[in-house]
Amino acid sequence: MKQQAAAPLRADARRNREQIIEAARAMFLREGTDVPMEEIARAAGVGIGTLYRRFPDRGELIKAVSLDNLERMNELAARLEREEPDPAAALEALLRAVRDQYLGIVLTSAAAMAFRAAGDLPAIEERRDELLGVIDRLLHRAQEQGAVRRDVRAGDVLLMLVAVSRMLPAGGDGLGAMVFERLFALMLDGFRPRAESPLPGRPVGYDDVEHLRRHGIIAGLGRAAER
Repeated sequence: MKQQAAAPLRADARRNREQIIEAARAMFLREGTDVPMEEIARAAGVGIGTLYRRFPDRGELIKAVSLDNLERMNELAARLEREEPDPAAALEALLRAVRDQYLGIVLTSAAAMAFRAAGDLPAIEERRDELLGVIDRLLHRAQEQGAVRRDVRAGDVLLMLVAVSRMLPAGGDGLGAMVFERLFALMLDGFRPRAESPLPGRPVGYDDVEHLRRHGIIAGLGRAAER
C-alpha cells in the first residue's frame, strides 16, 4: 500500500520546529550532543512537552539537525557551482562553509550516538551524496585548470575535512580555535599543486571511504557513486 505523505505542519508548529532545530544546532556546537533536552527547549523558547511532540527522543533531534545542516550545505553548493566561475575558489568556499557548519559531518561521523541516530536515514544519505557530487565536480574542474594537485580525489578531501573538523573545540577555547584554523589552512595548502611532494599510496575515492565506514574506521559518511 502506498504510504501517504505527512500532512504539512501549521505555521506555529513549523515555527516551533525551526526554533528547536536552531537552538539544538547552537547547543550541540558549544556543548556536544549530550546537552539536556530541557536546556534546548528553554533556548528555543518552547516547553519541554512541545519539544518532545516534535522530536520524541534525542536521536530524532540529531537526525533533524544533521539533515538541516546538509540541506543548507547543498543549497550553498548548488549556488557556488552555478555562479562561481573559478572552480578552485568555489571548492574552497564550500569547504569553509562545511567547516563552519561542521555538524553535518561531525554529528554523523565522530559521535557514536549521533552516528547510530543519523546513519540509517535515507534522506541524510541522499543529501551527503549530493554534496559529495558537487565537491567531486568542482575538484575535477579545478584540477583541469591546474589549481589543485592531480593526485587527489574527493575522498581525500572529505577525509581530511572530517579529520580536521574533529579538532574543532567545544566551549570557545581560544587556543583550540587557533590550532583548528591552522590545521584547516594547512589542509587547504596541501591540495595546491605547487612543488608538491609525492603522496604515499594512491588517490582515495568514494569506494575507499565506504570501505573505511563499513569497517568502523570512520563512521557516518555514507555511499556515493563513483563519477
